[in-house]
Amino acid sequence: MSAKRPPSKRVTPAGTDAPSSNELVTQAAAALPETLGARRWFGSKNREVSQVVPVDHAAVPGTTGVLALFDVVFADGQRERYDVPVAPSGADGAPFADAMGDPQFCLALLDMIRRGATLAGAGGTFRFVATPVLPEVLPEAPKEAHPIAGEQSHTSVVYDRRAILKLLRKLDAGRSPELEISDFLTREAAFPGTPRLVGAVSYEADGAEPVTLGVLHEFVPSQGDAWTAALGRLAEYYAAAIEGKGEQSPDPVFSRALASADAHEAARLGALTGRLHRALASASPGHPLAPEPISAADVAAWTDGMLDQLRRVGDALQAGLPGILTPLRERAERVSADGARLADELRGLDTLAASQVMKVRVHGDYHLGQVLRTADGFAILDFEGEPARSLAERRAKQCVLKDVAGMLRSFAYAGQVALARHLEASPHHARLAERLRPWTEAWEEGIRTAFLDAFLGEAVRPGEPALVPAERESFDRALRAYELDKALYELGYELANRPAWVAVPLVALERALARLPGPAPGRLRPGEGPFAFTACMELREFVGLRAENERQLAQLLDEVPLDSIYYHTHGFLLRHRLATGAYPNDFATWVDVQVRDRVLGERLAMVDPADFTSLQAIREELVSVVDEHLGRLGIVPQVVSGEPFDFIQSRIVEVPTGIEARTLQELRDALLEIDQSAIYFHLVEARLRLGRASNDFAAWLERGLGLPELAARVQAVNPYAGSLEQARTRLIALLDEALAGGAGR
Repeated sequence: MSAKRPPSKRVTPAGTDAPSSNELVTQAAAALPETLGARRWFGSKNREVSQVVPVDHAAVPGTTGVLALFDVVFADGQRERYDVPVAPSGADGAPFADAMGDPQFCLALLDMIRRGATLAGAGGTFRFVATPVLPEVLPEAPKEAHPIAGEQSHTSVVYDRRAILKLLRKLDAGRSPELEISDFLTREAAFPGTPRLVGAVSYEADGAEPVTLGVLHEFVPSQGDAWTAALGRLAEYYAAAIEGKGEQSPDPVFSRALASADAHEAARLGALTGRLHRALASASPGHPLAPEPISAADVAAWTDGMLDQLRRVGDALQAGLPGILTPLRERAERVSADGARLADELRGLDTLAASQVMKVRVHGDYHLGQVLRTADGFAILDFEGEPARSLAERRAKQCVLKDVAGMLRSFAYAGQVALARHLEASPHHARLAERLRPWTEAWEEGIRTAFLDAFLGEAVRPGEPALVPAERESFDRALRAYELDKALYELGYELANRPAWVAVPLVALERALARLPGPAPGRLRPGEGPFAFTACMELREFVGLRAENERQLAQLLDEVPLDSIYYHTHGFLLRHRLATGAYPNDFATWVDVQVRDRVLGERLAMVDPADFTSLQAIREELVSVVDEHLGRLGIVPQVVSGEPFDFIQSRIVEVPTGIEARTLQELRDALLEIDQSAIYFHLVEARLRLGRASNDFAAWLERGLGLPELAARVQAVNPYAGSLEQARTRLIALLDEALAGGAGR
């Protein structure tokens, strides 16, 4: 260890005597109890500080600044250690200044990293270390240092846009996860998806673990973080979907194209995430970062931690209910009352040990804000882990699904936050939230699927450590537990820090509960799948048969394919209202308009397809009506100056929409937005031509959600009595009545 230096007087840039380092640190310790609350990096603003005690310090040569460590002592006697470099104050008369605001001080820190210098404190050594990549990243000493404003738990400085120093503020005994993981990914795994480690600063004292004070990384030019980019894209997505931009009309096709592009980007990030986890699992046996099998004891400890958090957050939610506005309070009450089912879901980690999954070091606080968009894709930053957790927890090996769940929750957060901002910008737009909610869910589902598929494509490799369960059911069960745990963490954070955002995790928790098996009708039953909406296109062709009088009509009705009967009795539902005839089937319209036989026209128009369970039954009724009418006449009415009847047949091409509903509320919301052809397909096509006896909505409500009474009412909706839009309105009204009565909660 280098020799200790005696305190010395220094000179400020103005030429006046600066206080000695001892005097400066003493002044700072006296002033900090009153000023810590204003520091963004101080994480215990809600605790009473009794005093601040200097721990150690060292003057930085060539500057007036001092590297200094302080213990913050709270009223309950507990302590936290902080890194607070100090310098003489300027003209404002403050007792001290933050030395990280002085570019010369920051340049001096980097110079010591380049030189591998040490500074002696009173009780330990401040050590500066460079990695082998420093000469490549910084071939010469930088000329400029620019602190980054607005950061929370640390302070960063950029050097000539080539390197960035992160000074950690709250300190823990031991190497920081950021240093450990960055060092491994740079020197041993050569992983290209993160900035390379260039150097580090630590504090070493006899008999204690080294403490990481700062890490120096390669600076990565970027287009900003992925969180900001996602919010910007979502703003365009919502505007195009419903309202249009400026004076433009809504463009749902463009909106879906944006969602598709976002899903492509999510897939790229999912693949990078999988490669990151494989790199972290590549440490050889005996290495501190080497993968280890997940044991039953690991699962028990992790599950206990999740259940403890559930209890803490549940208590906080119960205490905060009076301050939550209605109707959000009703949602909070439902979540609060369902703690037992949430606990059962958190126990889903039991599949990890049984599946022989390995635990590795993970990112630990993985979200869109930790990812930069670069010219080549993405760069992953900040391996410190969740700030609220202890260093031991942040350094512990985990299942990689913890990171996967964090990113999926971040995507969901982006969708909900962007939606809230859009609604705030349009406060007078009636029912906008209802109309946009299905778009939010469709975007999130597309992102989720793309991310997971790409992640699994990279993370699962034969002959390499198993990072996730091989069985998809086990994978999904464990992932749901991690996502639920993350949502609970978010709820606790928002209740304590941002009450205005509490709706975001509450939505996630309510959705999770809706997907869980339970006795309440209106929730998806175990073993049943979601309702998948299918739109359709109608393809038409001439049959090659023509009727010129009513006798020929009766004969050909008995001969043509059933698809022709279907087209002429149902096709009007898919036509524009200006292209439909006088009656709801083509036979009636032709007889009335072209043959000028209004009596038969009206009788044919009274044949209601809703009264029949098959197309053959409709054919037989039509033939019977014409035959009976002709039996009463002495002549056969025929076309004189009009057009003959050309038989046409159609077939339906199914078009999957990608829209799914798992709850009564989700079904209702989707009905607001789906194309008319989807209403037609599930209400009409499914019942008659596909032979399902009941319409798809009624069948799913009874089988999937256990709502037979509502299913009967939906089955009674007659699409032939009006337009498809009228049928849509009636369906939504029925679901609204059921929801108002408590179904689906």
